[in-house]
Amino acid sequence: MKNRIKLIAVELFNQHGISTVSMKQIADKLGISAGNLRYHYKDKAALLEVIYNEMHNETLNYILPKNSYITLFHFEEMMLKFDNLQERYLFFFSDVVHILKTYSNISHIYEVSNLIRFKDARKLVDYYIESGRLKPENKYIDYDKIIYSIWMISTFWQSQKQVITSKKYKVNKGNSMQMLWNILMPCFTEKGMNEYLELKKFVNQKQ
Repeated sequence: MKNRIKLIAVELFNQHGISTVSMKQIADKLGISAGNLRYHYKDKAALLEVIYNEMHNETLNYILPKNSYITLFHFEEMMLKFDNLQERYLFFFSDVVHILKTYSNISHIYEVSNLIRFKDARKLVDYYIESGRLKPENKYIDYDKIIYSIWMISTFWQSQKQVITSKKYKVNKGNSMQMLWNILMPCFTEKGMNEYLELKKFVNQKQ
């Protein structure tokens, strides 16, 4: 039952936004009483915390290979997993500021985990520099700011689609991956660009 409750809650949150969905609406959708629902989750905060912890634990599995050569494809694969997560939990990334202001336990975990990700991303960038795929940092290239820009795009990608909805405007459609590559491409060395072109050729062949 607990898993069914979570699935229905995510479905309703995605459809209507977390702030407008009540525990009663979730209970009604499940066909159970509000009291029965509260037996499993005492309130919406408890339910949301469990859902967020599952999201967070899933991202811990988005790891790059250790003790082996990390390609640009590994980076793309990892970021596409994040994109897929955001589609499945659209409500969280649409209402992330509201959620973090309202639910302090989630806010703390979210900030700490992102600060760790920034450090891990910097290690990856340094690895790509050392292996000749990215140019060394200079007065025109600040990788800490690039990392933060990548985080902002990937985090708010789903919500920005709801702001610019015109079907004629194509730039913001699909996943965020090409936008992320556009940020990184000016930093590629010749070796990095060649690897990127091979990656795109492989991806296009699969489609």
